[in-house]
Amino acid sequence: MKRLRFTAALGLVFILLSIHSELVSAQMMDKLSVTGQLRHRSEYSAKDFDANTDNPFYSLLRTRLNVGVQATEDVKVFVQFQDSRTWGGENPAFARGTMDGSAPLFDVHQAYFNVTNAFGSGFSATLGRQEINVGNQRLVGAVGWHNVGRSFDAIRLGYQLDKGNVDFFAARLIGVTGTPVGDNLFGAVGTFPVNKDNRFQLLFLADNSTNPIGGGPDEGENKLQRYTTGAALNGSKSPLDYELEGYYQMGHQLEAATGRLGSIGAYLASARLNFLVNDSNGLKLGALFTLVSGDSDASDGEVKNFDTLFATNHKFYGFMDYFVGAGTFAKGLQDIGLAAAMKANDKTSLALDLHHFTAPQMTSGSDSVLGQEVDFTLTYKYNAALNLTGGLSAFMPGNDFGGEDIAYWGYLSTSVVF
Repeated sequence: MKRLRFTAALGLVFILLSIHSELVSAQMMDKLSVTGQLRHRSEYSAKDFDANTDNPFYSLLRTRLNVGVQATEDVKVFVQFQDSRTWGGENPAFARGTMDGSAPLFDVHQAYFNVTNAFGSGFSATLGRQEINVGNQRLVGAVGWHNVGRSFDAIRLGYQLDKGNVDFFAARLIGVTGTPVGDNLFGAVGTFPVNKDNRFQLLFLADNSTNPIGGGPDEGENKLQRYTTGAALNGSKSPLDYELEGYYQMGHQLEAATGRLGSIGAYLASARLNFLVNDSNGLKLGALFTLVSGDSDASDGEVKNFDTLFATNHKFYGFMDYFVGAGTFAKGLQDIGLAAAMKANDKTSLALDLHHFTAPQMTSGSDSVLGQEVDFTLTYKYNAALNLTGGLSAFMPGNDFGGEDIAYWGYLSTSVVF
C-alpha cells in the first residue's frame, strides 16, 4: 500500500511538473521570437578592364539566425548569429574545401540588450554589438549588401520628443579597452518632421585615433581627430520625392606624405529628385548630383578630401563598387546620374541607373573623366518569404582610370526570410 501511495504521489509530482513545464514553455514562447535570413549570391566579375583576363565566377552564402527575448516589459535581448562563406571552401590556406571545420566563419553579428525609459529618464538605451544606420547610411551604415556587413560595439541612447527624436551613440572600433591605442566613433543625430511630408535631420560625428605620432614636430599628438557635421532634408509630395544633403569635416589628420598633422577642411553635397510618371506601373524617372571634395596636393598641410567614414557606399556610387575603398575620394568625386524604375507586374520590378563620374581635383595633364557606369537590376518577389534579384553592370573607363576595355559585372541573388 505504501509503495502504491508513493508511486501515485510520484506520478502526481511528474504530472504537476509536466503541467508547470508546459506553462513555463508557453510563457517563454510568448517572450521568444526566432527569425532569420538565408541569402545566396552568385557573381561574375570582370572588373579589371582587361578583356583577356579569365574572370572569376563565385558564389557567396550568408546565413543569419535572430533570437529575440522580451525579458520584461521594458528589457529586450537580441542576438544575431551569422555565418558568411564562399562556396566550395572554408579556410583556403588548408585547401580542404568544405571538409575544413577550422575556418572562423561563424560569428555573432549582433548581441545587445535594450531598455526603454532607462532609470525613468525617458531615454531608451541599447548596449552591445549592434548595427547603426544614420539616415540613408551616407556616413554610417550596416552595409547590408556585403556578405558580412558591419556592426559596432557601442552604447546608444535615444529620446523621443513631441516632434522628432534624438539619438546619441559611442562605439569602440579597434584596439583593446584600457590602452592608448584604439579608434572611437561618437555621434549625435536629431530627426525632426517639418510637416507630414518632409523630414529634417541634423548630425554631428566625431571619430579619432588615439594612436600617437611617434616622432617629429607633432610627436605625441593623436594621428586623427575628425569632426563631421551637416544636415539632410528629404520628403515626398506626389508625384515628386527628393533628398538634399550637405556635410563638412574639420579637425586634424596625419599626412602620410609629410609625417605631419594637416588641418581637415572637406565637404560633401548631394541632391536627388524623382518624378512619378505613371502611378499604375510605378514608373519613376530620377536625377542625382553628388560632389565629394578632393585634394590636389597631399603635402600642403591641408586635408581636403572628404572621408565617407562608415557609409554604405554601395548604395550611392554605382553598384560595381569602384568608389568604396580607402583613397577612393583622394581627388574628389563628382557623380551626375539618371535613374528609371518601374513595375513590370505585381511581382517583378525593373531599375536602370546611369552614372557619369569625374575627379574634380585631378592633377593637371590628367583626364578628370573617370568613366560612365550603367546598372540594370531586376527583382522578382516569388512569395512573402523568397525574393530573387539579378543585376548586370558595365563601366566605360576614362583615359586615366582602369584600363582600355569595358568592365563588366553581374549577379543573381536569392533571399529567404523567415
